[in-house]
Amino acid sequence: MKKTLYEERLKRVNDAIALTEPDRIPCAPMVMTFPYLYAGYTMAEVNYNVSKAEDAIRKYLNHFQPDLAYGYGVSFCGQFPMLDKIGVKWLQWAGQENSIVQDRSIFQYVEKAYLEEDEYPELLRDMTGWILRRYLPRTTKIFEPFEKINFITMFGYGLQPGMLQFLNPDIAEVFKNLGEVAQGFLAWYTESARFDKEIEEMGFPLQIAAVTTTAFDSLSDCLRGTLGTMSDMMEQPENVLKAVESFFPGTLFSAIAQAQNSNGRFVFIPLHKGMDTFLSDAQYKKFYWDTLLRLVNGLIDHGLVPWIYTEGPYNSRIECLMDVPRGKTWIHFETADMKRVKKLLGDVACLSGGISSQMLMFGNKDEVVAKTKENIDILAPGGGYVFDVSDTLEDCKPELVEVMFDTVKTYGKY
Repeated sequence: MKKTLYEERLKRVNDAIALTEPDRIPCAPMVMTFPYLYAGYTMAEVNYNVSKAEDAIRKYLNHFQPDLAYGYGVSFCGQFPMLDKIGVKWLQWAGQENSIVQDRSIFQYVEKAYLEEDEYPELLRDMTGWILRRYLPRTTKIFEPFEKINFITMFGYGLQPGMLQFLNPDIAEVFKNLGEVAQGFLAWYTESARFDKEIEEMGFPLQIAAVTTTAFDSLSDCLRGTLGTMSDMMEQPENVLKAVESFFPGTLFSAIAQAQNSNGRFVFIPLHKGMDTFLSDAQYKKFYWDTLLRLVNGLIDHGLVPWIYTEGPYNSRIECLMDVPRGKTWIHFETADMKRVKKLLGDVACLSGGISSQMLMFGNKDEVVAKTKENIDILAPGGGYVFDVSDTLEDCKPELVEVMFDTVKTYGKY
């Protein structure tokens, strides 16, 4: 029975990706905190307790019966003891000492200019060396002593005197702690893989095979920050382009490597800085779109399905998205004219989005039913549609989430 349900759900989704009409619209809302809060836990609890996270996901899947599922990895549940030991500075989370994040909320990224504006030449000349000497010490406590390490002369006869720097007890402690953290992550990944298998045995296909970012977002999110990157596009555009190009292979091949160890099919690509309000059309095409399209094509060439997850307003980018290979991608919208999206992309890619989780937090049943049906009427005709909320399911009212699921499953039949 569960195998049959698995096959039915997988076919339903595959038909939608292929731009055909399945038996009904697949319902696969992206969830973040909702399963854990629905089960009665806080994020502060599940962040440090994998057993509670697994219990919550089982309850969510058994009750709501989505067509796709994923484990607790996207929420980092259970990783935070190791991140505490690493002393990560670019993330804050519920349950962390002195965190700004409330107990029921998802983690928050701390964006800063970890790459100084005059460090592009060093980054581009020796990325590995810059990461070891600059990025890791600036973004984690565990790697702070690496600022004192000099690998540059440790070749030939420079090896012997270079070894003396490892007598520094702070540096020696780094390697000891890294081994312990690595063992923690090995145990985490082993259990996460086991639980993914359990989810499939429950009858739910896995949604995410891998997570990656665009090359531009790698620079803006992780190294220069939004403001720094925006000014760099004006003041040193050649270095921005060189950095973006240097990051591109990693965005592709890291996703391929992740997918080799997963039964999921979709590669999640959140587009953080591509929205209308961050980049002009000319900037988007010059700095962002080229490597994004190459990423999409590269994933497809390896038999994967890019899940292009636009964030923020994306109306002026729709024409660019028409260039993706037909029937090979899934494009999600947070804020866009969905009628125009359907008109321009309906025969190009599978679509989703259009209903905000805010309605599921503060609305009523009639509003949820009406908005869900409105989305279906716009996006479902002809197939190529997976129902998903515009953002993610967070601290939503369970009764309204249930109304949304029921409406999709009854009104969304072809």
